[in-house]
Amino acid sequence: MAIEELVKTVLAELKEISQTETVVGKPITVDDMTVIPVSRISMGFGAGGGDMQKSTGRGQGTGGGIAIEPKAFLVLRKNKVDLISLQEGEMTFGKVVELIPQIVNRLKSMKETKKKSAG
Repeated sequence: MAIEELVKTVLAELKEISQTETVVGKPITVDDMTVIPVSRISMGFGAGGGDMQKSTGRGQGTGGGIAIEPKAFLVLRKNKVDLISLQEGEMTFGKVVELIPQIVNRLKSMKETKKKSAG
């Protein structure tokens, strides 16, 4: 594969990964609560090539990387919207921990409701 094709392929894959849905995730709704994850995407890309005229050696290379870091959650309940940040130094992790039992209980009840309606 020529370096140009390799670069195009890697860039196309990075573009696909960095869609808007990756930054602002798909909403998860249980009963009257909706949670929307928000992430930060960082990408890096490099390509190289070479051709030694005095030798038969030839070098090519390409590489790319992506990091997806959760940053916050939007929590929508009734007429209230909360932003729970995951940044250090803010009182955030505690809020996430407080929400976990509520989310787990609602997921369990939703699963039980689906079982009853299917069976």
